Amino acid sequence: MNEINLNQAAVDLQIDDLEKAAILMLSMGEEAAAKIFKRLKRDEVRKLSAAIAKLQHVSTVEVKWILQQFFGLYQEQSGINGTSRLYLQRTLDLALGPRFARSMLDGLYGEEVGQELQLLQWVPPEVIGSFFAKEHPQLQAVLLSFLPADLSSAVLEVFPPDTHDDLLFRVANLKEINDVMLHELRLTINRCLEFVTELAGTQVDGVKQVAEILNRYRGDRGRVLDTLRQYNQGVAVEVERSMFTFDALARQNAEVLQELFQEIPADLLALALKGTEGSFRKALLGALPKRMAQSLETQIRAQGAIPLSKVEQARADIMQQVRALVEQGSIEFQLFDEQVVS
Repeated sequence: MNEINLNQAAVDLQIDDLEKAAILMLSMGEEAAAKIFKRLKRDEVRKLSAAIAKLQHVSTVEVKWILQQFFGLYQEQSGINGTSRLYLQRTLDLALGPRFARSMLDGLYGEEVGQELQLLQWVPPEVIGSFFAKEHPQLQAVLLSFLPADLSSAVLEVFPPDTHDDLLFRVANLKEINDVMLHELRLTINRCLEFVTELAGTQVDGVKQVAEILNRYRGDRGRVLDTLRQYNQGVAVEVERSMFTFDALARQNAEVLQELFQEIPADLLALALKGTEGSFRKALLGALPKRMAQSLETQIRAQGAIPLSKVEQARADIMQQVRALVEQGSIEFQLFDEQVVS
């Protein structure tokens, strides 16, 4: 195998897809990366941002091969270069007229209000509901029809219960939205986004931050937690619980993992491992017998698309079992990255 192939194999082995995406985003510059972030879902933005923040010591060889992989896949899948919306709009305007052209283009490229609606996923449902509470029910129905189903349902709950039937009936009967209604929708959405932007400050999860600090603290962590219990027992309990994250499983040795996996149902573990990074999954499954690990991998792939809420619930259920086993003294669970000697 020549040097180039060795470099390629090294990249494929050590860097998972999420890290490759993070390196690609950093390579393309702020403006281009921002445009991509706008098209991602909230959870995707968080995962990719976390991956970018963790990047360090990436060699030029790795960056070069990741970029070449990306453009290789692009050439294979793109075929003829796509035509811009502006070009199609001008052409279809001449052929069909502006009204019919926009209707066709919306079907191809998504609704014109799509960008504003994409930003609404970052706004709490109660804030969205409060801004639309005094609007005409038809405008409320248009909003509910455009929002993703989970967010739309949460916003509906904000409106008075006696209006729900009427709003759902209006949504069911929507067929075409006129320009005036779209304009009003866009104005109200923008007012909502401006309000959130003005009030938004830097949010800090204090409990999680303390847990992260303790995770890196080189002193007596037990003493710190005991002191925290004296000040506020409830806060101390929350800090300890926040340390029992699903990611903490990767810190455990093979013996602890084997004991845990004897207690955790295989289907629950397979669900919790859905969507995890390759290195994390490898660390956990490496503690299992090869045949059992292969069986779990097969079970994970066979699940297909799974709602994120179900995966997160499965992880929470597992960590609840872990905490129970620790409290019973059945296992020794390593919450911190501690130095060891051999």
